[in-house]
Amino acid sequence: MDLDNPAHLRVLATRLRDRARAVAAAASAPAGYLQSRLGDETSNLADLLADLTYEVTGQLDEAARRPHRQTRELRRGTAAVARAAIPVGLALAGLGQAVAQLGALHTLDAYEPSDEQQAAVHHTHHGLEQTLRDASAQLAASAERMSHDADHVDDRPRRPPTPSEIAAHATASTLPPAPPTPSEPNPTR
Repeated sequence: MDLDNPAHLRVLATRLRDRARAVAAAASAPAGYLQSRLGDETSNLADLLADLTYEVTGQLDEAARRPHRQTRELRRGTAAVARAAIPVGLALAGLGQAVAQLGALHTLDAYEPSDEQQAAVHHTHHGLEQTLRDASAQLAASAERMSHDADHVDDRPRRPPTPSEIAAHATASTLPPAPPTPSEPNPTR
């Protein structure tokens, strides 16, 4: 991929948008299909994150070998693709959380039906849907940012970000807190 080519960045924005839609659609998948949709989307996001990683690291290797070929547009495009890795990674982590929530639903199914069990199922299912919506939102926001970056990769020079601004952006997004570890189930059925 030519990271200094706005058309290639727009293709990447489309891939991000497609993944956002697919993850959102997984949230409304019927119960029997959610597992396979979640597996497919986890694989798709992992592939997308790998593609971003290889594009950025390949460009960094090229910059080290041929620093004279680094243009302003290429640096901007590389930065845009590198920034996209954060929300893709967060969305992938969200899908990992969704897998854990599916596992919790499976465990709760083994309990004798009660008001407490039904409330726990409802709460966990609601959390699963919210997790998938949040992951989708991460991807959609990244797609919008990538589209914006594609529109401006050829812009005239502007004040480059300061080193502090670059570091602040790279460390601003963090993984969500780890959910508490549940105790072992004690099903009564």
